[in-house]
Amino acid sequence: MRTLLTSLLLLLTLQAGGALADDLTAQRLFHIERNTNANIVVYDAMVLPNGNLREKDPVEVYWVRLAEEGQRKKLKGIEKKLAYGFKVESREGNRLMLDMVADVGRTVEVGLHDDVYRAFMTIDGHRALLDRIYIFAEGSFKPKVKYLELFGVDVETGGDLYEKLEP
Repeated sequence: MRTLLTSLLLLLTLQAGGALADDLTAQRLFHIERNTNANIVVYDAMVLPNGNLREKDPVEVYWVRLAEEGQRKKLKGIEKKLAYGFKVESREGNRLMLDMVADVGRTVEVGLHDDVYRAFMTIDGHRALLDRIYIFAEGSFKPKVKYLELFGVDVETGGDLYEKLEP
């Protein structure tokens, strides 16, 4: 009987957690554009009603298929592992450091800016709010990245920032 009661309480707790997921708000951090087509890879902070980042999977990454009808699509496991995934390198409360699989040469920090979660990165020597990354690659089977372009806004001045990185 005790096991049955424990199982029932666990099930109710999990269902309540599921309801909480419906209350999540996604806040756009940045996206990746590519030269191959108009589809983009989007990174969103997953925010709970209390304003904190979700504990498990605080950032979601997915395709927006702009070359088709603009629908959202999950990344495949291989895409996460080899190109567009990330690892949460460290977490202090609602501040995250992301190590991107795509070698952008620096860490992406996620934190609050004017009460909205944003991605921060150094662009052209300045602390910036990261807006987007553009990847230019050649080849179809195993594309070779020729260069990356970083676009953002200077945290101090509000001016636009840009930097081109070549491997």
